Amino acid sequence: MITFKQIQLVGFKSFADKTTVNLGEGVTCIVGPNGCGKSNVADAIRWVLGEQSAKMMRGSQMLDVIFSGTEARRKMSMCEVTLTFDNTKRIFDIDCDEVEMTRRLYRDGESEYLLNKQPSRMKVLTGLLHGAGAAKEGYSIIGQGRIEQIMNAKPEDRRSIFEEATGIVVFKDRKTEAERKLGASKDNLYVFMQRMQEVERQIGPLKKASENALKFRELYAALRHHEMNLYISRHDSAEGEREAINVKAFEVAQKIAEVTARSEKLLSEYQTRRDEIAQAD
Repeated sequence: MITFKQIQLVGFKSFADKTTVNLGEGVTCIVGPNGCGKSNVADAIRWVLGEQSAKMMRGSQMLDVIFSGTEARRKMSMCEVTLTFDNTKRIFDIDCDEVEMTRRLYRDGESEYLLNKQPSRMKVLTGLLHGAGAAKEGYSIIGQGRIEQIMNAKPEDRRSIFEEATGIVVFKDRKTEAERKLGASKDNLYVFMQRMQEVERQIGPLKKASENALKFRELYAALRHHEMNLYISRHDSAEGEREAINVKAFEVAQKIAEVTARSEKLLSEYQTRRDEIAQAD
């Protein structure tokens, strides 16, 4: 049987100051007039056990559990509840004689969960509680009218109570989580198969395009080779033609020089004859 040792509240509902409720052996009773906050203690226990419904916490939203202030005191920015369990009989699968579970809530909506003052996740805490038969569902917290509700519950609802008592809920949760992951894996596999089919449909055209690309590279390399050979051939041919033209130009230049010299000689003779004719006259 799971045993509470202590409940510590800070800023939770009407508990503005840090309040510690020690729970000894036997039955612990909290008595007081209406409106003094007795039900808030039960709400605090339910809250740490993983309650996510603001309606079950007797509020319109979860932030209502934070001390909202009074005329004499301003409102608080966060609330915190810590449950201390007796784990000497190793009810929880933790090698400690005491187990502390803490839940915090800030006004910006951020939540924190601590296990033995170390950051944890709600899933880890609820898993330990389910394994110990102390989850927020079932018979862990029995309020006004809860017994009548259990007796008049449907068979499937009553079954969930016995499942929690026997510790089956944690395995059902694991099964549900495994089925969820399996479903997600099937969805991923379906998407993967669709992508594979799409890729397979593209293999044929891509293979043809690859062959055309390889053929193009081969033909382009051959074209470059022939172009280089043609350039070299034209270069060599141009060199020979240039040499032949240079030879012809040299010959023509020589002929021009000879003709020029002969022309100058003829002009000189012509001038001499004119001078002789002039003297004769």
